[in-house]
Amino acid sequence: MADMLTIGSQAANTYKQALDVTSHNVANVSTEGYSRQRAEISSNTPSLIGASFNGGGSTVDSILRIQSDYIQTQLNSSNSAVERYDQQLSLATQVEGVIASNDEGVQEFMQRFFDGLQNVANNPTSQTSRQMLLDEAGNLETHIGNLASVLDDTEEQINSQISGLMTEINDRLDTIQQINEEVERALNTGTQPPNDLLDQRDQAILELSGYIDIKTFPQEDGGLDIFTSPGNLPLLADNHKTYIMADLSPYQDDRRMEIYMSIGGQKQMISDRISGGQLGAVLDVRENLLDQAQNELGLTLNGFVAAINWQHYQGYDLEGDAGGDFFQSLSATAMSAKGNIEDGSGITVTFNPDTTALTGLNGTPPYTAATQPDTYGEKEAYLQQALSEIGQMQARDYEIRANGTGYEFFDYKTGAQITPDAVNGDVYKVDGLEFDFSGQTNNDGDKFLVKPHQEMLEQFTTILQNPNDVAARGQSPVDTGVAGLDDETPAPAAYGDNVNMANMASFASQKILLSDENGEATLNILGGYSSMASNVGMYVRGTEIQLTAQQNVYNQIMNQRESLSGVSLDEEAANLIRFQQAYEASAQIISTSQSIFQTLLSVVRG
Repeated sequence: MADMLTIGSQAANTYKQALDVTSHNVANVSTEGYSRQRAEISSNTPSLIGASFNGGGSTVDSILRIQSDYIQTQLNSSNSAVERYDQQLSLATQVEGVIASNDEGVQEFMQRFFDGLQNVANNPTSQTSRQMLLDEAGNLETHIGNLASVLDDTEEQINSQISGLMTEINDRLDTIQQINEEVERALNTGTQPPNDLLDQRDQAILELSGYIDIKTFPQEDGGLDIFTSPGNLPLLADNHKTYIMADLSPYQDDRRMEIYMSIGGQKQMISDRISGGQLGAVLDVRENLLDQAQNELGLTLNGFVAAINWQHYQGYDLEGDAGGDFFQSLSATAMSAKGNIEDGSGITVTFNPDTTALTGLNGTPPYTAATQPDTYGEKEAYLQQALSEIGQMQARDYEIRANGTGYEFFDYKTGAQITPDAVNGDVYKVDGLEFDFSGQTNNDGDKFLVKPHQEMLEQFTTILQNPNDVAARGQSPVDTGVAGLDDETPAPAAYGDNVNMANMASFASQKILLSDENGEATLNILGGYSSMASNVGMYVRGTEIQLTAQQNVYNQIMNQRESLSGVSLDEEAANLIRFQQAYEASAQIISTSQSIFQTLLSVVRG
């Protein structure tokens, strides 16, 4: 039976604990991730005395942590999205400023070059106009070179960020693993949950979610398993860590960093299975903005170089010689996968129009008197074939897999298989480009990576240096046969002719890029650049919209958490007064009990 003294003592202890909990809340009002706690007070079991029950006082059953697992999960997910789009916007804005600027940007320098072509067309024998054209070509080359250098720096910046994020992620996993162990020990040695440890773990998980999107799964021993979302890769399972690491691409000479994890004892690349958080952001910017913009700009440059060169082949310079290369033609390299037998050096990737359908063609540009086609018609047909294949170019990278008897092509980004347009022995035509494997052995299992459009950014060079070599003249208009000029032997027009230069200048508006299913080109050179710049702008604007939306969601969820779990100083101040009064009243019970006891002793001794 609980007497008055016992009840008072227990009550004093109860409200002392309540005061301790309230004080702890006040002390942690500014602690990040802290969840307010509450002393759960209940009545002790009453005692039966005669026909009635006498109360047994009160006790603190537990110290309750006020929180919601659902809200915490939503907060982790929202935090991952906010950190992703915030980091994504920062990088995307940087790329936009570099690659899509209209002020002294690629489009401006291309327009100047086309203006230079038109000036030569207007003054075909002017040395000044010809030199100005070459100067503008050099200016364009310099600008493209500077742009390629800045983009390389951006790639290195992303590599550095990936490496740094690996450290942050693995450090958080270490922290969570350690807290898991402490939680398990606490639960095994006591009956009360270790509230502050649980808060610390939730905060560490929230920080981890800012770097990578994750899912958590509570375990019976009090631990938490952590997996990537949506890749379902175990980062922490049964409290065993699986570190993720940054290392170079599986392709030789590819400078980019990728994400790896040990799965089943094998080191596997998992970059495509990572999303959310800052890590997901840098990977997304690299793949869907930087790579795509480089490929689209590189495709525009490849189309530009091929069109200018092939039209230049049609004309004749001041000396009456056929035009040569104006710019360096594409010559892309194949990067070999680590572990290959062949290193890829025997693979050539060029723009070399298919002549199998051009009956009787026997010329190969750049032309000389000995190598030009027999007729002007054949020469024109070769040009039209070149323009047709320019339209077939696609803004993508190629993964090539040897199967022992042939080669299979895949879009490196999507993994979709690509059917070659033509195969002639070891020579494959894919998207208007020629892949020649005749210089190497086909070893089953070898893989190669080719980035022809990004390489054009690196190798863009003006070849023509002498103003006299600008091939402004067109074909001689003299018709000696019955089929117009088509059956005439290729020959230069008279000195001062401008037909070929006017044709070159027309590429500023002539559609030659990205042919549709009917073979009709949909974009001109300047339009190709504008399309790329527009895509970059849409990516940035879309990221801005997503960031604003996700910040609003995050703020709403955080407000919900603060409303439920946050410490209110007004509420805690009221609790302090209430519990202090209860504690003082409990002390009064003890004092009264002692006074009654002394009175009884006095009566007995009386």
